[in-house]
Amino acid sequence: MFSDKLLSLLQTFSKYDLNRFRKFLLSPYFNDQEDVTRLFELVNEAIRSGDAAVAALEKAVVWKALFPKQPFDDAQLRRLASDLTRLAQRFLIEELRQLDPLTEALDLQKALEKYDLQKHLAGAERQIEKLLDKSQGKSTDYYFVQFRQHWNIFNRASKMVATAGYTDKLVTADFYLECFYLAQKLKLYIAWLLYRGFRVTEREVPVVPGFWDYLEDDRFREVPLIRIYRTVIISFTESENEAHFENLLQILDDFADELTQADLRECFYIAQNYCALKINQGKTAYYYRYFGLIKKMVDLDILVEDGQLPEAVFKNFITVSLGAGEYDWTERFIQHYAGYLPASIRENARLFNLAYVYFYKKNYEKVIEHLRDVEYSDVVYALGAKSMLLRTYYEQGEYLALDSLMDSFRIFLRRNKVIAKNLKREYINFLNLVKKLTTITASDKKAIAELRQRVSATSYSMPKNWLLKKIAEIEGETGG
Repeated sequence: MFSDKLLSLLQTFSKYDLNRFRKFLLSPYFNDQEDVTRLFELVNEAIRSGDAAVAALEKAVVWKALFPKQPFDDAQLRRLASDLTRLAQRFLIEELRQLDPLTEALDLQKALEKYDLQKHLAGAERQIEKLLDKSQGKSTDYYFVQFRQHWNIFNRASKMVATAGYTDKLVTADFYLECFYLAQKLKLYIAWLLYRGFRVTEREVPVVPGFWDYLEDDRFREVPLIRIYRTVIISFTESENEAHFENLLQILDDFADELTQADLRECFYIAQNYCALKINQGKTAYYYRYFGLIKKMVDLDILVEDGQLPEAVFKNFITVSLGAGEYDWTERFIQHYAGYLPASIRENARLFNLAYVYFYKKNYEKVIEHLRDVEYSDVVYALGAKSMLLRTYYEQGEYLALDSLMDSFRIFLRRNKVIAKNLKREYINFLNLVKKLTTITASDKKAIAELRQRVSATSYSMPKNWLLKKIAEIEGETGG
């Protein structure tokens, strides 16, 4: 392969992107090198033909296609590849700018000021106001745009001897800059708080003395993100006082219409983190609070971003919804939202998670039916499917099938080179615990107590609650 940097970039382009990039390269304003355009045509054809054609683009092959009568020149070929890569990156910037008309309008405002074109400036500033009025929600970017707009106006006013409202223009620019800074600072602080919740770290995000008191200034009471983020921080730093969380949910509800979809989505995820914290503390009622937040996100239609739903979010929502006992809702959620998962794992995720729902519903025949079609080439789904199938056979009392599966599961763990050693140990321990379940009797109180102790010492990456429930059922056989 002659230029991994170039090819890896262009292979991320959709057919639509490749077509637009071709038009970009044909513009002499951006590119006046015919050889660079010819190189793109060669690479473009290979990408559209498939991975094998791309892999065949060796240096000698590319050079001969471009310059059949000239001796090979590695330096020239590398320069052409470098120039095409640079132009592809410039294209991405231009495409991004077209998606951000506000930034373009602000740049135009600044450019027109140089020439003192008052009528043009007035039109540009009306366009900025129109775009701001149409903007969906007050994100940190919204405040930064407001600052830039008013800073441009202030700069223009500062060059005039007598300008009406000079101070007002300065104070307005300062206010929007503060809103941008404070909201962004709080966002970073929350990221640190959440990270600290599951990782040990000696680093922290510092704040200047008086910072928290300054946030209470009346000027910021109606700035949505500052109010929300401040309440988030109080909710997590004083998590034992659950009234703060109730206040957070109320403020989120009050300001929902003033946030962008991205900010609202992120705020819901943060609130769900609080619920997860409480669930981990043993407060299982928060499964229902968590589910309520999931349902609200679905009702608000803010789950999908750019046509995609992250697999981790999909799986987490299913686990929580099943924990809340919402089996039918979860099944509908899977059928609808699986289509937004990355194509490479979409079908596996749909089949596996539907099987998970049927396991909770105790419809074991459907569990087996769905797991039969899960592709075991994905180690994560292979482990999950085998673990669920193992529990299904136990629930059905199919002990011969269970023993056979446990034997094949051990061989799978032993032979697989991808699974981490510590995870292998956990699964082998799980197999041993299930084996013990099949041999223990209700009358053997000592063995039951020992098994419960062993299960309690396992991590929650294994089906710990299921094991404890099965032990309790064995005890119940004699009323123990």
